[in-house]
Amino acid sequence: SDGAAPPPAPVPPSAPVPPPAPTPSPSFTLSVPANKAIVWQGDEATVTVNVERANGFAEAVQLAAQELPGGVSAGAVSVPAGAASAALKLQAAPTAPHSLPTTVTVKGTAGTLSATQTMTATVRGKPGDVDTSFGGGINVIPVGLTDDSVRGVAVQSDGKVLVTGFAVPTAASGTEFFLLRTLRDGGLDASFGTGGKVYTGFNNGAASDEAQAVAVQADGKILVAGASDQGATGYDFALARYNADGSLDASFGTGGRVVTAFGPQSDKAYAVLVQPDGKILVGGESVQATTGGDFALARYNADGSLDASFGQGGKVLTPIGEFGAREAIYGLALQTVGGSTRIVAVGGEGDFRVVRYTATGQPDASFDTGGVVKTVFGGVIGAARSVVITTDNKIAIAGHADHDMAVVRLLPDGALDASFGLTDFDLPGKRIVALSSTNWDEATALVQQEDGKLLISGWVYSGNSSSGDTALVRLLANGALDHSFGEHGVKRTAVAANGKNDQGRALVLQPDSRVPTVRVIQAGEANGSDHDLVLMRHWL
Repeated sequence: SDGAAPPPAPVPPSAPVPPPAPTPSPSFTLSVPANKAIVWQGDEATVTVNVERANGFAEAVQLAAQELPGGVSAGAVSVPAGAASAALKLQAAPTAPHSLPTTVTVKGTAGTLSATQTMTATVRGKPGDVDTSFGGGINVIPVGLTDDSVRGVAVQSDGKVLVTGFAVPTAASGTEFFLLRTLRDGGLDASFGTGGKVYTGFNNGAASDEAQAVAVQADGKILVAGASDQGATGYDFALARYNADGSLDASFGTGGRVVTAFGPQSDKAYAVLVQPDGKILVGGESVQATTGGDFALARYNADGSLDASFGQGGKVLTPIGEFGAREAIYGLALQTVGGSTRIVAVGGEGDFRVVRYTATGQPDASFDTGGVVKTVFGGVIGAARSVVITTDNKIAIAGHADHDMAVVRLLPDGALDASFGLTDFDLPGKRIVALSSTNWDEATALVQQEDGKLLISGWVYSGNSSSGDTALVRLLANGALDHSFGEHGVKRTAVAANGKNDQGRALVLQPDSRVPTVRVIQAGEANGSDHDLVLMRHWL
């Protein structure tokens, strides 16, 4: 070695030092857990708005609501520093118009930071009020050239409304079935039939056809039942089935139509019901030579053929009263008794008549006297028009007795329910609701709310005239008038001018998950230059 020092070892390059991670910026987001607010006219609704804080954000947040329905205001509110929520109050003026669900933006600001969240707000009226968000309120719709006779109403799963009855569509025809569909919030549905309307004749338009009831199948197809004048044999049961667009269903009966005779004299259908298995029940009356008018019930298979396992070849006749008395089924319902299905038919003329049948069409011997209840009010003028099975499996029936609204509730064995009607000196099990102390009023339809309250549609003559107003009545589950509804339980609506007639005919509940709420659709007639269809929606 020459004694020289070795060269220094190379120093490896140092790895780059990553820059420090940025500190996350403080931030927040908003949420509105109950994001469907309902505001009553003249009242306020409280909406809880949550603030989710992140990255150390702890400042106060100012909240405001934007794009509110007309007549609704919301004062600014602050979520205090560090707090997780605040109550935003929406205030509706007493005159705020009823609204459809309106998208509202809730905005939060804190300095330069902001966040938004949407919700809906709906302005509603008092129970019984006509809902003006439904096509403006009272919808008067001419259907035919002359008087329109409205008889049935139903609601589809999408909320669209179906109304049926009979009218004269052309100068060359007699009356025909009509079926009309509106959108969920009113207005004719242009995708249905022609401009929202469908007419159906059973005799090439030459005779009279009268639709009385409508039902919607689980697959969305639509059934309409009534009667058709078949000439020599008079009226026979008539049943039509329609596709969702209003066209006749060619897979049903003959070109979508079925006609059924019970005998050589007049047969008319007034009620239709679809069983869970898809079979179709149609009830009405049949005039028989030896017994007069009898309860008549037919059951059809899904293709429109008579169900041979029911009664005699698909048909059942039940004489109830004396010879010459008219007995007609106006309402049908299904009841489960001991795990088995029973068919409840109500109607009559002179008094309420109720018959309960087994699933094969035999009178149910476990129900009152041989399956028949035939003396309820003991009058000579009256009839049951509609029936529902209550949530506790009792039978509620509405109609009229001596031209007063009348409601009856029966126990499952057919006995009068003594817990119903014990108000205003009524008899146990029976409830008379005389809307006029000096004139006529009648009930035509009945539905039950989820809370057990009963809604009854009908009409009442005004003063001493024979001019009717549409009526809607709500009873508590015990039969007492619900004084929170309308005027002490009664909502009267005069559509036609003084001295001209209105009649409420049919009733159906319309659930609406957008709000969420359930309202009731009432269909009937009003007399202008002639009788036209009237459709209203009421708040409950």
